[in-house]
Amino acid sequence: MSYDSNEAQNVGYACAAFSVVILSSRVIISRWRREPVDLSFFLVLLSILVIIGRIITNNYYLKFGTANDVLHDPGFSDRHDTSMLKVGSILVLLARVLLTATLWLQICILLLFYSRITSGILWADRLTNITWVIVGITFVAVVLATFLECRPIDVYWQVDPDPGHCVRAYVQLLIQGIANIIIDLLLLSIAYPLICLRKRSLSEYISLYTLFALGTFCIVITVIRVVLIFSEHSSQTTRSLWASVQMFVSCFVANTPTIYGSLRVARRMKRSGQRSMPGYAEPLRRPAHPERESWMKMDEEISPMPTSGNSLMVFSPSSASYDEAAAPAQPSHPPSSTQDRRRRLSIGRIL
Repeated sequence: MSYDSNEAQNVGYACAAFSVVILSSRVIISRWRREPVDLSFFLVLLSILVIIGRIITNNYYLKFGTANDVLHDPGFSDRHDTSMLKVGSILVLLARVLLTATLWLQICILLLFYSRITSGILWADRLTNITWVIVGITFVAVVLATFLECRPIDVYWQVDPDPGHCVRAYVQLLIQGIANIIIDLLLLSIAYPLICLRKRSLSEYISLYTLFALGTFCIVITVIRVVLIFSEHSSQTTRSLWASVQMFVSCFVANTPTIYGSLRVARRMKRSGQRSMPGYAEPLRRPAHPERESWMKMDEEISPMPTSGNSLMVFSPSSASYDEAAAPAQPSHPPSSTQDRRRRLSIGRIL
């Protein structure tokens, strides 16, 4: 199915607007709750700037046209002014880099989210570190493919003689798509302990499987995008339209869990605060520095248990629960941070 430039522009505007709304909502909710500013916060702000830059670039290269448009549609020169083809072709390269930056920023945001949830699980920590390395390597690979697929670079805006298939950027598309799918699978693998650690209520299972469904949806959109672009011989309007769709889906998947978690925790804190105020005489006020509460527990909270003597709480991997084992004496030093994380794993409030 082919698309014209107006359709690509309209879809691009809509997807960019929805993406910015999602990201801005996350920032606003975070500031309203006065949550600590961390790396995710700055990645969200950077994502907003990159998306705005991409939609501006997208608008101009669809207006000016590219060498790929001329090669794809022989009648393009008769219907459009081709004097700006070089500028349009250069802007396409910039737009591809901005799209890659947007997608990889969302990957980083989601990776931070999952890594905090599973912190303390040894194999998940190792897989998270491996994923960070893969994210960096694949980003560099996609950017290099964007600029080096045609050599010399001026072939990208060459029309006569025929520059060949390199201007259609199939290699860049495949590297970006395959890398995206591999990273999405790694993210799903990192999140897998959420399901395995303990029995959950129906609502918790729904929330968990929704996270997995969203991750799978990202993979499906990537596959659809690649297939349609190949079927349309890398038409620039098709590439632009489906790049916008994938950008929106990535923003939605990476940020919705945190937005949902923030609102759920805020609602729970409000109800708890109202119950503690007799007669609800005064309006509920937000604390100056709210704690990083969780909205879905990774494991059961450990409650004090009466014992006849000194005891030590020991985690049993086989039963995924904490058992009481007698110890000759209470340790004279507090448990290490790693042990503490393994004893109480939760989905932290993340921004």
